[in-house]
Amino acid sequence: MTRETRNPKVRLHLLPALALLAIGPPLRCRAQTSLALSDAISQALQSRSSLRADAERIGAAQGLRKQAAAIPNPEFQFQNENLRPRQSYTRDVDTLALINQPLDVLGKRRQRIALADEGISRARAQFQLSRYQVVRNVKLAYWTALGAQATRDVLRTTEENFQKIVEYHSAQLGAGAIAEQDYLRVRLESERLKVSADLAAFNASQARLELLKEMGRTSFQDVTLTEPLEPIAAISPAPLDRVLAERADVQVARAALREAEANARLQQVQARPDLNITYGYKRTQLPDMLTGVNTALASVRITLPLTDENQGNRAAADADVRRQQQLLAAAEADVRADYYAALQEYQFRHDEVVNTLEPLRQHAAEISKIAAAAYAEGGTDLLRLLDAERVRLEAELARTRGLVEYRQSIARLEAAEGVAQ
Repeated sequence: MTRETRNPKVRLHLLPALALLAIGPPLRCRAQTSLALSDAISQALQSRSSLRADAERIGAAQGLRKQAAAIPNPEFQFQNENLRPRQSYTRDVDTLALINQPLDVLGKRRQRIALADEGISRARAQFQLSRYQVVRNVKLAYWTALGAQATRDVLRTTEENFQKIVEYHSAQLGAGAIAEQDYLRVRLESERLKVSADLAAFNASQARLELLKEMGRTSFQDVTLTEPLEPIAAISPAPLDRVLAERADVQVARAALREAEANARLQQVQARPDLNITYGYKRTQLPDMLTGVNTALASVRITLPLTDENQGNRAAADADVRRQQQLLAAAEADVRADYYAALQEYQFRHDEVVNTLEPLRQHAAEISKIAAAAYAEGGTDLLRLLDAERVRLEAELARTRGLVEYRQSIARLEAAEGVAQ
């Protein structure tokens, strides 16, 4: 190192740029639209075509319920008897007009309606599950995109501030005050930062597109995510019994079990006889009479349950009830596992940010400031300055990643608790 490079008066001109590297605030992305997390969730719930498609299941189930409540239409029968060749139709042929009405007085219609009502409940539960999944996915995508945006801003800020150091060393090289090797090292570090910043910008763009996709957007304009990563606030987890009551997937499993039980009851009553009543009119032409005789007819028809024609459907329905009971137990077991895993992750991420990453960032920033001041005074060489700055940048990026993972752990915990907003 030359004598000129150790001159404190020369290096003091570099101190403001070095200070910017250590404490410079990240730049904000210049975008036309700001997007908060609540706005992203609201837009997703309004725009997702898949969610609107799931909502149509409710309408379909309501249509099936209306159909289940419908009463069978009566049948009209017109009949002629004693039709033979060379007869007069008005004098020799008997005429019948009958109306046949199927009756549902043995509980079949009531059980069909009950089954259709459970179908509506299940469709609504499935819609709430789809809504819950959309909210969870948007939250996770939002924090991923925000973390990528923050990483991009940190690297862009560092790159722009470091460019001032490059310009200073270029001037010093032109004046013969530093060795060309030092200038090349600074240039190399600047190019490395530019590559990292460009890659971070690409990753931020990809994460933003993934967020817009989860929101159901059809246009992919640039947006600025405005939700802050800080402050770090502790939350109170919900009790497990409330989680089991509010989780949408458990509600779907319970609705499916109730629907299977309603279908089993319907299959039980389906074995009951079918009833029909018939009322009609008969005009009989008597022999050697010019006018006929009018007669009223009434009858009742009932199917005879000589064999159990519905035993297969009953066995299938009972098996489906047992299957849905097992699926409900499996869903509750999965919810318990998800809840405890999400709670453990949240506690770990919270402690990591507060007790590890934040002190690491502060310590690295302090080391960077000391190295910058020492380099400006000529008390250390360029390699130590670059190493200190590299450590500061890595600590800053590690804290940003930690904050994103902490926010995502909150989103996963809320999803595990069944929070749908």
